Amino acid sequence: MFTLQDIAKNPISDSTPEVPGDLFEAMWQIFVAIGRFWGNMADPAPHRIQLYNFMINRIKLYPIYRAYYATAKLVMEELTGKYGADEGYRRLFTDNQADIENPPQSALALTRQMVSNQFVALQLSLGGFKAYGALNYCGYPCGPYIPGVPAPYRT
Repeated sequence: MFTLQDIAKNPISDSTPEVPGDLFEAMWQIFVAIGRFWGNMADPAPHRIQLYNFMINRIKLYPIYRAYYATAKLVMEELTGKYGADEGYRRLFTDNQADIENPPQSALALTRQMVSNQFVALQLSLGGFKAYGALNYCGYPCGPYIPGVPAPYRT
């Protein structure tokens, strides 16, 4: 008999996928560049393990993500090699065609839609909303209950 977890997991998933160090570092650089570009995360360092776990979980559920991350690494090597780091990441985040292609038809569109856009969503859920003035969003619907600290939604 199947459990809900068994059904949700892709049948070809590796139970303990690994993300090689160089591949994770390339994805970490995308994550860091997102915060720098949008100014929504001054210090991404505390979220390094969350990004790693996010990637592991994606690969467990959808093994194709291993290929998406490898493609993203190659795309960023090409963009940063050709334009430099700042301009290479800017091109990833702002290319007009990259979000229009559905399904993605180019490596750049695949990187934007399946990697970068999802890292943006992860970053916002880890507190990036605070940069835009959101007080209540810390991963909780109304802010966390911390003894001795006033609720963030009450004045």
